[in-house]
Amino acid sequence: MTMTPEQVTLARNALAGMKAVSVATPQPHSAESLSELLERNDIHNASINLQTLTATGFSRAGIKAIGDLAKTFRPATGQNSHKASNATLSKFIAGEVISRWQTSSVSSLTAADFDGLHAAIDEWFAQQTAVRQHVVPCTLFPPPIDSFTVGPVTFYHLHDFPTESFGISRDEFWPKPLPPLKRWARGMWAALRGKRVIDPKPGGFQFAQLIDMAIQRHAPWMAFVEVPGRAKEESIAAADLATDIALAAVQLISPGADMRGIARATGRAAPVWRADVSREAGGGLSTGAQNRLPALARAPELIAAHIASARPLLDSMGRRLSAYLAATSPLPDLDEAWCNAAYWYHEALAESLDTVAVAKLETAIEVLFRAESMSGSKQRLLDSFDAIFGLTGSDQVNPPHPVTVEQLVVAITTARSRVLHGTWPTLHNDLPTAKGKPAVTYGDVEFLTRMLLVQFSLQIDAYLNAGKTEDATEALIAWIKAERLAAQAVANALPGAV
Repeated sequence: MTMTPEQVTLARNALAGMKAVSVATPQPHSAESLSELLERNDIHNASINLQTLTATGFSRAGIKAIGDLAKTFRPATGQNSHKASNATLSKFIAGEVISRWQTSSVSSLTAADFDGLHAAIDEWFAQQTAVRQHVVPCTLFPPPIDSFTVGPVTFYHLHDFPTESFGISRDEFWPKPLPPLKRWARGMWAALRGKRVIDPKPGGFQFAQLIDMAIQRHAPWMAFVEVPGRAKEESIAAADLATDIALAAVQLISPGADMRGIARATGRAAPVWRADVSREAGGGLSTGAQNRLPALARAPELIAAHIASARPLLDSMGRRLSAYLAATSPLPDLDEAWCNAAYWYHEALAESLDTVAVAKLETAIEVLFRAESMSGSKQRLLDSFDAIFGLTGSDQVNPPHPVTVEQLVVAITTARSRVLHGTWPTLHNDLPTAKGKPAVTYGDVEFLTRMLLVQFSLQIDAYLNAGKTEDATEALIAWIKAERLAAQAVANALPGAV
């Protein structure tokens, strides 16, 4: 293919910004001196040629041109936008410009040069087709239960690690300790040679560090994630995000404060143990310790039975995640909105401050509805109550308290806005309440967010099964309401209906 005029201009500007400087010196460079040399010469993203002892990189203007050129190959609606980030593609283009045009001038470039760079970029994208299987350690349930799946993510307990998937035997993954006599003989031989005995580590060479991390972080569950068509760095990042969303799905079907701590070991996770020591003035020491492992009081049989009973919900949410990760969704905006909202929900549950948690939960709702403002979020919430539950703004919810749907919605949207804009304090034990407005608690907002996420996933499935293709929140909500009213009309027409 041929570059567009815009791409040709950007490629020329990239070459114009390419610069080289000698790094030959009687004394070895330290990291600081080399950095100072490159900065002084306005050279960034440099590569070092050890044969010629030169550093070649780009000026700030050249870096910008490369970044802008990369964007032209990654339109937001195209598949390439999922295969690699702009930073990853820019790094590749920079390397190609250096290797192809290092001895060229801007005026000497021909159409063949630009076509060659275009072909190299196309070929690089074409190579990003592999499906990588990632292993992501997680803190989940303490007891081992059978593996279970959420879309493209399958959770295995470490002791059930499917070694065959990675071409190693179980004995290699879990090597048996040496018999005492052989261990003694090895110890004597090692002592004579002045060395020490090193026991075989679980996981073989490739998995030892992963297992060490899993043990250190109390993360005995391995999330297997298949990520299609990404560059390596983007594939790792996508596996992490997919794991977070799958964990959010588990939290959505398993309400309770004891499930707030499930997390990816490489992500944001609170320690599972806490020890406290304090002393009152003139008094004695007060000590205490807590085991904060998630689901610690839940029996493995109960956990397994609950996951089995919630399988339809996990399957539904797994479809949202699979479609988003593979970029094959027939409703990409709706599926992406659901996945974004699930991620915010998972992040909210990790917060220790109710003020911050509620702000993130309300953000999850706004993302789910693709609301662009506080007023937009309020209206979408009112519309969802009307569509899904047939409740108008003046209808009461939570019967023990005189709270209407509209009052609840206003309280939730106001809480986020006031906290994020500094009108209400963040570092506070209690969630602030607007004067004259009903109180809203973390539990209220979490329940509402969870209800909306679960219902929306199920409704997207029904929407697709009905053959609907309009990829917009407004269309989905309108369809849900129409279906509810139609079902209600049929029910009212039945003999004996009141």
